[in-house]
This record gives sequence, structure tokens and C-alpha cells, in this order.
Amino acid sequence: MRPIVSIITPTFNHEKYIAECIESVLNQTVKEWEMIIVDDGSTDNTHRIVKQYNDPRIIYIRKPHKGLGSLGENYNYALEISRGEFILILEGDDYIPPKRLEAQLPAFRDKDVVLCHGKYAHVCNGKSVVFPTLFKDDILRNQPHGSVFKAFLSGSNPIGAQSVMIRKSALLEIGGFTQPSYLPLVDYSTWMKLAFKGSFKFIPEILGYWRRHPLSITMNRSEEIFEGFLRYCDEFVETYSVDLRKLNLTRYVEKRGAIAYLALSLKKVSDRDYRAGRRFVRESLKRIVVVPWSFKVRIIVAAISAYLYLDISRLLIKIRELLYQK
Repeated sequence: MRPIVSIITPTFNHEKYIAECIESVLNQTVKEWEMIIVDDGSTDNTHRIVKQYNDPRIIYIRKPHKGLGSLGENYNYALEISRGEFILILEGDDYIPPKRLEAQLPAFRDKDVVLCHGKYAHVCNGKSVVFPTLFKDDILRNQPHGSVFKAFLSGSNPIGAQSVMIRKSALLEIGGFTQPSYLPLVDYSTWMKLAFKGSFKFIPEILGYWRRHPLSITMNRSEEIFEGFLRYCDEFVETYSVDLRKLNLTRYVEKRGAIAYLALSLKKVSDRDYRAGRRFVRESLKRIVVVPWSFKVRIIVAAISAYLYLDISRLLIKIRELLYQK
């Protein structure tokens, strides 16, 4: 049976989570899938747990440990050997609801759709939180083509990898997954290139569960990530300046980076480095005109926090988590 969907699962030392990840795939209502697990040289019991699943649809590849710098290499290795028409991303510490494939496959009947995504839940300490989306429908659907750049160029990623399914042919057209040497992830840079290839489909349902734990990349390397977003934005604009101009995005190009600077400001204020917090929030304020109102409010709160030496944002985040906890 040829798989319709190839599920790419990078993993490293996920012995606590990999079983739930695999079980969530086995429980899918659509059965025509393959799961390609690429293990970056785990030193715990991850490989023993995976080997317990005697299912020919589960392909386990254990490679020597290279670290996060090889993430793109591992993704593209799985892409190269994949047989499905569509690619789904599921990291080894995350899991998906039983009807995930069933919910997303119909989106690709529209030949213009190259990527389908939806809501996802943050899972931390046994609690699940689903935040409302902060971006408008045109950005989430990349319709008209290029609309999603309004978010990407601000240094933000509105497309959660935990919910993504991609048309494989479009992914191959852009050369597979992209990982700049200075970014410990592949999603932001890859989605930006895919945005030129077609529209996106947004499904307002929970399509994935993103586990947040002390070893997760986003919790430990947020500063590196947002600095990387800013650097990649500059490189992307330099490479695709003509294409972006044709999409009438000049204002967003000129005012790029507002949300990334906001995130860096919040990080510095949280670390009590208020001088750096003020520096980054000033950069964000210069670009505030091109971001949605919800981010305008956050930028203003960040400015108040940085200048009054108060971490107001952390308190608001806690309140927000309580409001949207499932």
C-alpha cells in the first residue's frame, strides 16, 4: 500500500515522549501513511522504544549525532526517501489528534494550495493552552499570493509547524527544507519560499499538540531564533527584492522586523537587561505601523515595561494562559 502522507519525525533524546508521538500516528483514521523517524543519535532509550513498534509503515533511521545544525539535513534526508504525495511534520516530542490527516487532505483538492495549517495547543506540565490566532484571514491563507509576507517580514511566523501539511511537489520545487546556518529550525525560512508557490489553507481546529519542556528549542534559544529571523529577513529581501516589489510589499520590506524586535525586547526585560530592552523596543516602535493592532498593544506594553523597569508582559502572559487553558 503506497502512502498518501509521509510523516517526518526528527527526534533526539525523546524517550519520555516518542511513544505518545507514535501512538498518535497509529491512531489516525486515515491509514495510508508512512512515518519516517530520523534519530539524531539519541543517547537515551528512544531507539529501544521505537523498535518496539512492529509496523512496516514506521521507518526508523538512526544517524550519528550532529546537533541542531543538521536539522535541515535530516529533514531533507527524510524528504528524499519519502513516498507520499504530502508531507506532514511531527517532531518526536509532539503528538497529533486522531483525525489530523482526515481533516487536512481535502484541502489539497484545490491545486493552488501548497500548504495546509491550523490551530495547535501548547502542552506544558500536563496543561493544554490554545491561543487565538493574531493574524487576519488573508495572511493565514496567503491569499492573494504573497499576503503572508506581511507577517513573515515582521519577523514573525504565523504558520505553526505543529499543524503543517505540505504538497511535496511544491516543497521539491523550492529545493526542500531550508535551514540557514544561524537558525536552529527549518520552518520560517521554508514557509517563506513556499509562499511564492501558491495559497495556504487554514483550518480553525486543533491539528497538533506542541509540547513545551525545559529541553525544547524555543524555550532555550528564543533570542537566537528572533535574531536569526531578522538576519534571514534581510537576506531574503536582498534575494527576492524584485518579487516582493511586484507583490506591492514595499512598505512591509522597509518596516520589516517589528515583531522580532518586540520579542527580543520582551526577552531582555525578562532577563532584567532593561537597557537592551529599551533599545529593541525603540526599533519595534519605528516599525509599529505595519503590524496588527494586537501587536501594536504588545509593543506599547513592552515599551512601558522597559522604561519602568517592570516585567508587565510576563504577568499578562500568565493571565492569558489561564484564560485560554483547555
